[in-house]
Formats: sequence, C-alpha cells, structure tokens
Amino acid sequence: MTQRVALITGASSGIGRALAIEATKRGYAVGLMARSSEGINETAKACEALINNTLTNQIHTCIGDVSVEADCKRFVDESLAKWGNIDVLINNAGISMRSMFETVDLNVLKQVMDINFWGTVYATHAALPHIKKVKGGIIGISSIAGYRGLPVRTGYSASKFAMNGFLEA
Repeated sequence: MTQRVALITGASSGIGRALAIEATKRGYAVGLMARSSEGINETAKACEALINNTLTNQIHTCIGDVSVEADCKRFVDESLAKWGNIDVLINNAGISMRSMFETVDLNVLKQVMDINFWGTVYATHAALPHIKKVKGGIIGISSIAGYRGLPVRTGYSASKFAMNGFLEA
C-alpha cells in the first residue's frame, strides 16, 4: 500500500501548521516547506507527537523560499525521493502588505507577488506531473482579497487574484 503524501508550503506557523497537524491526524505523510527553520521544526515536532510509534518516515522538512523556483523543485524532488508519490499539494505560503498604492515601495509589491503568486506557480509546476499520476489534488489557500479588491491591499489583492485565476485555469 502506498503512503498518502501531502506537501504543504508555508508550514512554519498559522494555517500551514494547522494543515500539517490535520493531515498527520488523517494518516498522511507530510512534507513541510518554509523559510523559518525554527517554525518548521516546531511544526514537525507537533506532527511527530501525533504519530503512532509503529509509523515511521512520516515527516519531511525542507527549508526553502517558494519565490525561488529551484527551492520548490528541491522540495518536490526530496519528497519524491522519500515517499515516491505526491497525493496533495497545498499552496499555503503567503505574505500580506498594507499600504496606499501611491506611497508603496514597489519592491514590496514584487515580493508579495513573488511569494503569493509565483510560489504557487513554481510549486504546482514541480508537483503537477506526480499529482496527475495518482489523480491527486492541488489546493491554494487564498483570501477574500482574491475575489474583491480591498483598500490599501493593492499588491496582496493582485497576488491573490492572480493565484485564483491560475488555479482555476
């Protein structure tokens, strides 16, 4: 029997940590990716505490940045080397921003787009052939800001609109 595998980006805290814990409770092996080694290790420990001692090899951590295509590919490749398959990819990594557009530092908008949109694109591109083999799923954690532009959230709304459009297509 093949182990069910869920890969989760942005797994160092918040929604990503909660998703990792829930996936572990449901019997998935979980691949965790985040920039924060401290946070990802805390998530891994929380997941490991739920695992029956008879189950081994359930958790994989990968320190990386979803805005770097090579990091996403490495995350997928390491997970495949460990388990041989991927059933679910949860694109959770994201950052927010709040600023009037007329005064925003455009580098902040670029960083938001790189993480929220391109991170989803890179991780999905790397995992898609393997997910298709098992007829698995790709999930994107979005926001109401991805359906309705919000005041002082131009970059964040744009990144979530782009992510939603990409995943719908």
